[in-house]
Amino acid sequence: MKRTWRFWLALWAGKIITMGLLVTGKKGTTLPGKIANWIDPLIMHHLSVAYNEGIIMVTGTNGKTTTANLLANILRQSGKNFAFNQAGANLVTGITGALIQNTGWNGLSRARLALLEVDEATVPKFCEQVAPSLAIVTNFFRDQLDRYGELDTTVRMVKGSLPKETVLVLNGDDPLVAQFGTNHISTIYYGVERTPDSRCESQETREARFCPECGTVLDYSLFHYGQLGIFKCSGCGFHRPEPKILANDVHTNEELLLFQVDGVLFTIALQGYYNLYNALAALTAARELGLNDRVIEKGLRMFIPQAGRMERFRLPQGEITLTLVKNPTGFDQVIQTMIGVDKPLGIIIGINDLAADGRDISWLWDVNFERLGIHEARIQKVVCTGLRAEDIALRLKYAGVSIQKLVIEHSLAGALDRLKSDKVEGETWFVLPTYTLLFPLREILENQKSAGSTNMGTKDRGEEARA
Repeated sequence: MKRTWRFWLALWAGKIITMGLLVTGKKGTTLPGKIANWIDPLIMHHLSVAYNEGIIMVTGTNGKTTTANLLANILRQSGKNFAFNQAGANLVTGITGALIQNTGWNGLSRARLALLEVDEATVPKFCEQVAPSLAIVTNFFRDQLDRYGELDTTVRMVKGSLPKETVLVLNGDDPLVAQFGTNHISTIYYGVERTPDSRCESQETREARFCPECGTVLDYSLFHYGQLGIFKCSGCGFHRPEPKILANDVHTNEELLLFQVDGVLFTIALQGYYNLYNALAALTAARELGLNDRVIEKGLRMFIPQAGRMERFRLPQGEITLTLVKNPTGFDQVIQTMIGVDKPLGIIIGINDLAADGRDISWLWDVNFERLGIHEARIQKVVCTGLRAEDIALRLKYAGVSIQKLVIEHSLAGALDRLKSDKVEGETWFVLPTYTLLFPLREILENQKSAGSTNMGTKDRGEEARA
């Protein structure tokens, strides 16, 4: 398709706006993409044709940001140059903005490979203009029903949008994802043999109780979490496919997650067995791109968690782990991770109900907070913040957390101060916000970390001078 005057006007407008944002110290890809798409609705297609080494799409409900960043770290270790919407802006405007940043004023791309995180609801619009050479699908869970609609609708929409020639990298342990491989030309599955948390029975929220092919109740011989596990349909024979990439010998060592694939040991500095799937997705895609295990191992091992994905902040008062929570299954896995730490717990839970969070917060009643109630003796305090602080406090009360341990504090800085007060020996802290609270809390933590580092540095220099 020939580039028209609309394309050039859209590209140059996007680049001027990008420069303006950078000059003012802002990191925005959404605004340039929004303006560029308004001028030329086909600009994403025009920009995408330059990537003759391929376009990798990462989508799914949970884990797409971590998966994309893990794969990006592997690609960097291999020395590859690539376009990437690292800021996590995964709608059409953000994707377009990232491609504009990687394109010169002459319309030529600075890279020949693109790695793009794509929101599930954006996949149809994305695939109308872009034909990904490889698509990673992580999992499907209920998430923001007021925005996405019922889960079946989301799954059907994504499945129907993927081009037949695209190589699919699929989570074979999720029946909602595994079905994508039926009758598809090229499919690679990844999965898990078992984890220390795997069980033969499960009371967790499960999305895929019924076979996506015939509707018969699925039989499970092993549950990993949610509906992820080893499954089979007695009606039509649909079953968990044999993974080409299978993780075994899964275990933790302090703050590390370790596993083996084909006898090779891999390590990631991420908590929670759900992050194992993110690592496997990145590993599978990297192998498909022809990268060797030495590079992949180093890329996974050297990975630093991204904003709000089990991100650790070392403050003078102690270490805080910040992680996004947005749906029942993801929250359940975070709770499981916290309980597994086996230390006294101080927790902040921040719940907003703005558009980006989802207006409907009834999903909080599907989260298994009762596990916190069972381990209530280890909980020192739970600070509830955000626009719906009272709602989460009520939910925790019904889950069995003592009222005396529940604190309502609407100020984010105040919530962090309350968390750090009266610390007991060995207490570990977790901060769990929804999306619109994530970055404000992260900014406060970054400032406190920087202030602590400055104070420590001043103290060290003073001691050195006295010596």
